[in-house]
Amino acid sequence: MNFRFYQVNSILKWTLTAYLILVGLGFGVAGLQSYERYHLNHEKAREYYLGDPAEGDMALAKPYGHLLSVTHVHSYTMPLVFLTLWLGLQGVPLRSIWKKVFIAGGVFSILLYNTVPYLVRYYSPQSAFLFTVGGLGLYLFFFWPAGLILYETWIGFTPKDEPYLDL
Repeated sequence: MNFRFYQVNSILKWTLTAYLILVGLGFGVAGLQSYERYHLNHEKAREYYLGDPAEGDMALAKPYGHLLSVTHVHSYTMPLVFLTLWLGLQGVPLRSIWKKVFIAGGVFSILLYNTVPYLVRYYSPQSAFLFTVGGLGLYLFFFWPAGLILYETWIGFTPKDEPYLDL
């Protein structure tokens, strides 16, 4: 018999639900921060990392130490958040290939999102569009599995879908 979230006690269901909601809110705040900083505009992202000569000394290019401090935090926190999500997928009756897609997509999105500031600053300003690709990947590969976990936790996939949910 496989482990299923639908079969766990209500305290674990409430704990899992609260965690996923709080992390989802954290993703929302991160989106607002990106909007505040870049206005979801690639040109603004380039200006943020490369500076704006029109602004004089007030808008200098971000130094290596700034990039390092930001990616240091994200390199620890993002994998921890996604690890809990990937472990949660073990309680959802999905085919193994789908779980691998969610894991690989999350890994790729994290790596891309953490690499883009360096690409913009040291390689090509035109690579700022990769913020959008990485950011959308982070949201997609978080909220899709989180939604599946919550669905399985509270509603449960029907027996006809077992042993594996075929998306």
